Amino acid sequence: MADTVIVGGGAIGCATAVYLLRDEPSRDVVVLEPDPTYAKAATPRASGGVRQLFSCPENIALSRYTLEVTKTDTWHRNGYLFIASVADTDALRANFETQLAMDVRAEWLEPAHLAERFPLLATDDLGAAVLSADDGWLDPHTFLMRLRSEAESLGARFLRDRAVDFAFKGRLVSEVVLASGDRLPAEHVVNAAGCWSPELAARAGVPIPVEPMRRYEHFVEADGDFGALPFVKDPAGLALRPEGAGLSVGLVDFGHPGGFDETIDSSYFDKVVWPALAHRVPALDRARLRSTTVGHYDQNRLDGNAIIGNWPQARENFYLASGFSGHGLMHAPGVGRALSELIAYGEFRTIDLGRLGYGRIVKNQPYAERGIR
Repeated sequence: MADTVIVGGGAIGCATAVYLLRDEPSRDVVVLEPDPTYAKAATPRASGGVRQLFSCPENIALSRYTLEVTKTDTWHRNGYLFIASVADTDALRANFETQLAMDVRAEWLEPAHLAERFPLLATDDLGAAVLSADDGWLDPHTFLMRLRSEAESLGARFLRDRAVDFAFKGRLVSEVVLASGDRLPAEHVVNAAGCWSPELAARAGVPIPVEPMRRYEHFVEADGDFGALPFVKDPAGLALRPEGAGLSVGLVDFGHPGGFDETIDSSYFDKVVWPALAHRVPALDRARLRSTTVGHYDQNRLDGNAIIGNWPQARENFYLASGFSGHGLMHAPGVGRALSELIAYGEFRTIDLGRLGYGRIVKNQPYAERGIR
């Protein structure tokens, strides 16, 4: 019998395996990952951002931990910049006060100061901005491969198979049923299957309001030097950062129906993204769209925050790590550590993630992240 079976070998699953084995090297940890190339996984298609500019203290603490423990050679420490409309300035200020209380090295910028610091950005329609200089982005694929390599070096067994169902004894998951027909007895099961986690959670009797949400990442090439820009998030939902000889740009359509839709709407960039981008960065008047990739968020439709932990009233030994809504990569190390603590000791010992637990799903009580999406 395995001590722990982790369903999903992405960043969250690999990080959980790492921390379980750091805590107790003799554990038998099995990670189920049906595709070792990660062709359709969320992690390699992420933008790679890691920021502390959140409203929920838990999210700030999780990001800070990633900043502390991730190797420096993977980082682009250009900072993160949240810019707000006049109408959103009070909310930005409230979040800023929370960030300062959590010792984030954040700076409040009025529009005139913002224009001086980042002359490439249009600021006439803004109320204020917050800059977090310690934040930035990393290469998602490198990040994932390092986590997987460490998990394997510590003794985690990666199986190329897919979980399709479970067997139960009372409130315990006793076996994980695999697509191959094999069955894995387990003392603990972690559902870290990302966009595939809702179906498995439902089969375990702990349904979650999570669904795959399509997102595009556009690479835009342009004349000029954009390399000094931070990772920018603006009121329209636009996200941009330097990439090579241009910019990596995204603007998620939160109204798009959930599901595994991998089609690329060739008109979306021209209709939605380009107007927002040209407005915010006027120097891009001769930009060229070079490529568009499509990926998915495991979007928590209740409140946009992760669901982490177990629900003993239903399944004592079944642990959720789902619904990250675009924040899974940046929070993977802290979530992996937290799950290992919960499995080993029955409680969170470093970052208290109790408010991100399944109880709020049962009670339909959102714990919403109010930072700009």
